[in-house]
Amino acid sequence: MRALVTGAAGFLGAHIAAALAADPRVEAVTGLDRVAPADAAGTRFIAADIGAIERVAPAADLVVHAAALTSQASEADPAAACRINQEGTRAVLRWAAAQPAPPRILLLSSIAVLGAGEAVAREDAAPAPRSVYGATKLAAERLLQDAARQDGADAVVLRLPVTLVRTAARTAPPGAGFLSDLIDAALRGRPFAAPLPPAHAIPVASLRAVTGLVLRAALGTVPARLLHVPSLAGSAAAALEVLAGMGIDGRGITCRPDHRVARLVEGWPARLGTLHPAFSEDLADEGLEPIIRAHAARLSA
Repeated sequence: MRALVTGAAGFLGAHIAAALAADPRVEAVTGLDRVAPADAAGTRFIAADIGAIERVAPAADLVVHAAALTSQASEADPAAACRINQEGTRAVLRWAAAQPAPPRILLLSSIAVLGAGEAVAREDAAPAPRSVYGATKLAAERLLQDAARQDGADAVVLRLPVTLVRTAARTAPPGAGFLSDLIDAALRGRPFAAPLPPAHAIPVASLRAVTGLVLRAALGTVPARLLHVPSLAGSAAAALEVLAGMGIDGRGITCRPDHRVARLVEGWPARLGTLHPAFSEDLADEGLEPIIRAHAARLSA
């Protein structure tokens, strides 16, 4: 099997490309992103905008579509969000339609398409995006659903929670993914100000769980065309409790609520659930503590 990963220079896209390259079922992996990553071992890389995919990408049996403008950047530039998140998905579908054999198209969508305020949201929850990012991700989901309905495309949507623990350097103020920054800062003994109140919970899952379920949805048989990555309810207070139990002094961690971040996560469920638990039960996270301890071990190494 030949795989193509869009957004392959990003934190999650790079890990997915590496995991595919290490999978014996995959013969070759091509990464596509605007800027080449520092390390693309095992992956052929094409530096190009997602809109150029039809001209530059090789034939493939699978595309993991991870390319997207992030939530805060989308709020700052809605036109760019539409061009990358929505029209970029349309370009992926045109590329797929031109392949000799229909490839599987796996869209990595987001918790941001939801916003009705459920404690737990499963795949049957009604979308209610409250941000530009969420609205453009929902538009991308619907493009895939239409392609499956009209053209029989092998299209799968996987909605992701916030992935922990992000290791790439942050180039913008902390947003919805702030728990990664908080955990990393506390373990390194550095100060950090969380942009949400201590008890505000958002859906989180480990990089291990997210990457594992991406590969399963990409390479295996799926129980449905819309799937959630089941998540934990993660908050600053919960993370600090785990850190305290590990003997980590969290006095440098404060909360400085940011109304802009609060608006981005308004109405999000505390965690993602699923109608298809058997698909993910062996990969689902058991709690925040194993995630934090695994990151502490990486830092020690």
